[in-house]
Amino acid sequence: MLRARLLSLLLAPALLLIPTLSNAQEIQKPVTHDYEQGIALFDKGLYEEALVEFENFIEDYPDHELATSAKFYKARSLGKADSVNTESYYEEYIRSYPKETFSQKLLFELAQRSEENMQFDKAISFYQRSLDYGMRDKQAAEVNYWIAEDYVSMGNKQQARSRFLHLADRYPESSWASKALYARGRLYLSENKYDSSSVAFELLKERYPNDEITRRIGTALGESYYQQGEYEKAIEAFINAMPYLEGELKSKAVYLIAESHNYLRNFDEASKYYLQYINLEKGTMNERKAHYGLGWVYHKQEIYHWASDEFNKAVKGDDELARKALYYKAVNEKLGGRYPAAIESFRRFGELYETGLWVEEGYYEWAITAFELGQYGESIEVLLSLVRDDSELKWPGKVYTLLGESYFANKEYTRALQAFEAAENSADIDPAVKLQARFQKAWVQYRNQAYRQAQPTFEQVYNAAPNTKLGKEALFWSADAHYQMQQFGPASNHFAAFIRQYPDHELIGAAYYSLGWSYFQMGSFGKAISPLKEFLDNYEPPEIALFPYDTDTRLRLGDSYYAVGDYENAINTYQEAIGAEPGGDYAMFQIGNSYYRAENTYEAVTTFRRFLRIYPYSRLREQAQYNIAYIYLNSGNYTQAIEEFQTVINKYPNTSWAARSQYNIGDAYYNSGEYQEAIEAYKTVMEKYPRSDYIIEAVNGIQYAQLSAGKTDSSSAVLEDFLDDNPQTTTADRLRYRQAETLLQSGDYDSAIDELRQYIRITNNQQLLPEAQFSLANAYEQTGQIDQAMETYNLIVNSYPESERAAPSLASLGRLSYSQGQYQQSFDYFSRLGEQAQGYRLEAYIGMGNAQLAMGNIDEARSQFESALSVNGSFDPARVGLGKVALENGNYAEAMDRLNLVAESNTTEIGAEAQYLIGLAEQEQQQFNEALEAYSNVKVLYSAYDNWVSKSMLRSAECYIQMGNRGEARNTLNEIVRNYPGTEEAQKAQRLLDSGS
Repeated sequence: MLRARLLSLLLAPALLLIPTLSNAQEIQKPVTHDYEQGIALFDKGLYEEALVEFENFIEDYPDHELATSAKFYKARSLGKADSVNTESYYEEYIRSYPKETFSQKLLFELAQRSEENMQFDKAISFYQRSLDYGMRDKQAAEVNYWIAEDYVSMGNKQQARSRFLHLADRYPESSWASKALYARGRLYLSENKYDSSSVAFELLKERYPNDEITRRIGTALGESYYQQGEYEKAIEAFINAMPYLEGELKSKAVYLIAESHNYLRNFDEASKYYLQYINLEKGTMNERKAHYGLGWVYHKQEIYHWASDEFNKAVKGDDELARKALYYKAVNEKLGGRYPAAIESFRRFGELYETGLWVEEGYYEWAITAFELGQYGESIEVLLSLVRDDSELKWPGKVYTLLGESYFANKEYTRALQAFEAAENSADIDPAVKLQARFQKAWVQYRNQAYRQAQPTFEQVYNAAPNTKLGKEALFWSADAHYQMQQFGPASNHFAAFIRQYPDHELIGAAYYSLGWSYFQMGSFGKAISPLKEFLDNYEPPEIALFPYDTDTRLRLGDSYYAVGDYENAINTYQEAIGAEPGGDYAMFQIGNSYYRAENTYEAVTTFRRFLRIYPYSRLREQAQYNIAYIYLNSGNYTQAIEEFQTVINKYPNTSWAARSQYNIGDAYYNSGEYQEAIEAYKTVMEKYPRSDYIIEAVNGIQYAQLSAGKTDSSSAVLEDFLDDNPQTTTADRLRYRQAETLLQSGDYDSAIDELRQYIRITNNQQLLPEAQFSLANAYEQTGQIDQAMETYNLIVNSYPESERAAPSLASLGRLSYSQGQYQQSFDYFSRLGEQAQGYRLEAYIGMGNAQLAMGNIDEARSQFESALSVNGSFDPARVGLGKVALENGNYAEAMDRLNLVAESNTTEIGAEAQYLIGLAEQEQQQFNEALEAYSNVKVLYSAYDNWVSKSMLRSAECYIQMGNRGEARNTLNEIVRNYPGTEEAQKAQRLLDSGS
């Protein structure tokens, strides 16, 4: 199509003559009749007939001004009629009229014929001749473009790029210049020269920032940055290009945005774009890539059951992706504690793939899983299939080590020794082979991130030989395994023990560092200070360090001082990290925050200003400028605050800080009593930042300012005007929904119900409807309208079974049915939950277990609780459930063991229930003093959970009555009535008081 345009331009001189000829027909008809007849016949494709007319015209009027044109059409007619000799006819005309525009036209046609015959070098020659004869710049630019394209077709990409660049430099005003620069960048990209491609595309953006094709470079530029690992730049390029993309290009951009966020560990954004890609590629094989990426997102967040589900969706096919997906499906099932499912997946991997990519990895993990399940024979067979294969092993040491451990566990000691010898290149084996094998097993598990399995084995090695080199190291790795599982309490205990017992050990510095981090992660910042300072002052970082340990330690030490309010030491510590790279900017930023917290606002502002001078490109620069403004706002210097907030807006106009600053300008005016200016500032938020998170806050600000100024509240009208000016359905819908949500979150449940019902009536947003119905059901619950709540939850389950709120609605129905004594119905709801939502299996098992227990089906209840533990062996609600089963059976020792395990470590509501049940077990055994102590612990340790506190107090009163201490009983009952009015326990307490108990 583009080349057709060039033809039309080259023909322009002849065509412009046609109107003149037409107007002169009546006078000159006898002269031009043959010419015009020839043109008409030529246009109809009657070339031989046209040839006769042109020859007659030329013969009759050799000196006519159209004679040259007639000869041009004669040559074309001859060429069309006799395609074998087209080139000779055209060349004859060109030799006769080398400077005519018609000659350029013929050369261009010859170039096109050569291209059609794949004779690209010949086509280039014709194009070049047309250039040599001279033509206008616009036409010359286009010819240069097609010469470059022919070089591309010949595979001479270097010459093509050179020609494209020549075009852009020689004819910068031509529309072809931007196209040439774009094509040049794409050529670099096709050769995987990503650095050069991004430079090329940046040149295009620099020269032609507003050109349409520049807006379309997003995918190419984004891909260049992505391949270079510059993921933030890639995301920006793709998002800028998104409005101009469709079809395959849009899908590709969405996928690479998701991949980039994944690499950057922006998991929420990565998930959003993977899901968008899945919607775009629904039903195609491409969809698998996004499920695979989502699997990695969930894996990195340690949501292993979700990860395995996503990897499973990528398993279809017989390519590399399918292999890897099946492998990681099994790995994540294992990491999630789903060992039976994991080994089945590994077995399937073994059935499908016996050779090739990922086989060694898959078989190795299969063997580890079998070993950990105690299936040592299967582990041995899997490893032997690797050892006996002709392929060279990538991990011979790991394979033979695990084979040795498997033989050892299977009591095949001779073969175990042989395997260890192979693993250690025939080195001597320590006589304490059992201890060594156990340590090696734990270490292999640790290296494969199976921390839950590795930790107790390390601890066993330590306990068996605490004074040996192996035992000492085992204690350190036991502590570190706890740390990796985020069990920071046990980790800190083990690190502290290691430091205390082995002060000269080579890992002592790492132990101090890790101990400090453990305390820091627990929020025990005061305790973190000493070990971090010890590491910083007395120990060198590892020789090979992935990050600057000294800077990291100073920053965390400074953060610890900051957290405990010791701002002087925080400042001194941060100052030692200023200038470090990375981390120096954070240190100075925190110095500013420390001064502010210490109420030294002058130094705080000064520090933030110095920060902006020294680190103008820090990721904290926007917040630093914002903090300056905020300090003035909180100090009551509203004029200066407004000026500083305006600086944020001017310097960082496209950031969230700009919208926030504009909103705070409104607050500054409001606080200074300038209500009209405040109203205008809040309105500016809505006008300039319609997509910000401050729209509702701005409307509220307008409302407060109007009321404070004694004016009529028009905030609702302002919001409606805003919605009219920003009519995007999603925006309007979300704002209206947010209004209702705000009421719900503020505790105004009755108003929230009205707003939510109105929203549900008017909205067209099917995506938000389940969420709105769920919020409405929650509001009904909060106002005691249980029947309406259950009706709404049922509506969600039945009308929106695929929504994210379907499973929580089933869970709520099960819970509410249980609370109303409808135990069979509760069981049915939880049963449906377990069948329909994999992610809610644990909650379903617990709900079914409690329902069975309430119906007196003790064995069935035990089965449900045990099923929950088979999914997660440390799930506290399941432990409490089994404790309740033991109580029902009168097995108090078992009940106390299970309940104490939870009460000692769990600070949530399930811990409160466990503590309450401990008291109940003591009370049923007539051990009233112990029961009173247990009930008292509920009140002391779990005061936030009123229901369990009130239950425990009522039970305490019963104990006092049974002990004959009616005074204490009466005091306790009165306290229940006074502090927990309206509860079932308060009613029971009042009845006991009325009865004189």
